[in-house]
Amino acid sequence: MFDRLTRWLRAGAASVHRIVFQGGDLLDTKALIPVLFQQSLVEWVKFLDDFLDLHDIDCIVLFGQSRQYHCVAKSAAQARGLKLIVLEEGYFRPGFMTMELGGVNGYSRTLQRYLWDPALQPLTEGLQPSGSVAPDITRSHFQKMAWHASCHYLAMHRAREDFPDYQHHRGTELPSYAGYWLRSWQRKLRHRSRDIFFQEDLFRSHRSYFLVPLQHDGDAQIVHHSPFEQNTDFIIKVMRSFAEHASMQAWLVFRQHPHSRGGRGHHRFIASLANELGISDRVHHLIEGDTPRLAQHATGVVVINSTVGLQAIERGAPVKALGAALYNLPGITDQGDLDGFWTSAKVPERPGVEQFLIQIKNLTQVPISGYALANEPILWRPSL
Repeated sequence: MFDRLTRWLRAGAASVHRIVFQGGDLLDTKALIPVLFQQSLVEWVKFLDDFLDLHDIDCIVLFGQSRQYHCVAKSAAQARGLKLIVLEEGYFRPGFMTMELGGVNGYSRTLQRYLWDPALQPLTEGLQPSGSVAPDITRSHFQKMAWHASCHYLAMHRAREDFPDYQHHRGTELPSYAGYWLRSWQRKLRHRSRDIFFQEDLFRSHRSYFLVPLQHDGDAQIVHHSPFEQNTDFIIKVMRSFAEHASMQAWLVFRQHPHSRGGRGHHRFIASLANELGISDRVHHLIEGDTPRLAQHATGVVVINSTVGLQAIERGAPVKALGAALYNLPGITDQGDLDGFWTSAKVPERPGVEQFLIQIKNLTQVPISGYALANEPILWRPSL
């Protein structure tokens, strides 16, 4: 992704430098000669300060904002008054990348600082009549994502002696990582038919159900942007409230995060707690499923701060956000307490939702596939 971004920026006459921290970064740096940071995290502050002075940097670009190295860079940008652009996978996926000044998700202040006027010349080519940006969906998206991830971790593993002090935000042992994704695919294949059958039966029966999409374990949305320390804390709060306040005819459907499939998961924990609360016959845990459709047909959707919340809002489903979600706004999500949500979930208000979606798509989303191959150009051409 960063080589594609480098070429795109240089085409606009920008001077580009890149600092790499490990072998996976180095693999994705062919368009320029990178600067290698091979020291300890303690030395990163001074290294970055010297680098910013030496090259007279006026803008820092990060992919993600909560990793230790990125937090230092964010502080440096704030101290120096530099522009900080944070990229992440799109709030609307696939085909988009999130790009905001200062921070994304719970740190986003874009909608408070800017207003997009659809009557003006569009920021992006291909603006659709509804005001939404046309996505750039690369072919074989998931396969390319898996390929990039595999190559990245393999390169990181091979170059670990060259970056002995590097601290990753997740486990980096190659056998463990490979085993994780092997288990993920096995569980996907094992559960897919059963879970899709349950999903379709749920739709056919028109049963009232609440969807609870789980975050990826250790995700920054839990650690930095929610009152919960881990998924299990969130699950406990949701299930206890549901058991005490939901209708006896309502079901509670959990959807495991796709990237958590290779881990321990939460099936046993949910089943055990459901049995303890006496609601086993009304609680179901899905490994697979069409999440946007599940959100669309749900009586309500309960999230921490998931992109599923935006998918649900876009489809008119009531949403209760328990974390610091940028879409947790009056008229967009239910502002009451969780206990009342089960019996009086408030539907998003139109046309307020339409205006909100136009704003967020045009101000924070760029039609770029983050997992396209290195030779696929970025076609986005902003009109400023």
